[in-house]
Amino acid sequence: MLKAVLNVPSAEPKDIRWFYNQYASMLLGYINGIVQDHQKSEEHLVTILSSFVKEVILQEKSKLNIWMELRQYTQGKLKLFTAKEHHLKSTGTTNKGNLDLLDDLQRKVFCAVYYHGKSISYLAETMHNNETEIRNQLKLAIDKMRRASGN
Repeated sequence: MLKAVLNVPSAEPKDIRWFYNQYASMLLGYINGIVQDHQKSEEHLVTILSSFVKEVILQEKSKLNIWMELRQYTQGKLKLFTAKEHHLKSTGTTNKGNLDLLDDLQRKVFCAVYYHGKSISYLAETMHNNETEIRNQLKLAIDKMRRASGN
C-alpha cells in the first residue's frame, strides 16, 4: 500500500500545525486574559498564528525563544485592544474580577506587567520606587488573586 509523504515534516517550526500543537493552549490563555471573551480570543488565536507563520522569519538558533517571539508578536497585534481595555478599566466601566481585591499600587503594577508587558525596571523608574518594592507588590497581587480563586 502506498503512503503519501509530506514535503514539510510536522516538526518544523514553519508549519502552522506545529505552532498550533506547541503553543495554542498557552497563547489562547494569554489572549483570553487580555480579551476576556472566549469567542473573540479564539478568533484572535487563529489570525495571530496564521500571520505569525507567514510574517515572522525564525532564525535557527531562535527556536528556543519562539514562545517569547510569539508573545511579543501577539502583544503587538493586540495593542489597540489592550489600549481600549485599559481606558475602559481606568473609567471603571468594566467588571474588574479579582483586580478589585488589590490596592491601587498592586493593581497598577499587575496591569502594567501582565496586560501591557512593561518591565519591572521600567515601572520602578516611572513610579519612583525600587525594583524590589515593585517585585513585592507584583507578588502580593498574584498571591491575593490566587487565594481568591482557590489556587
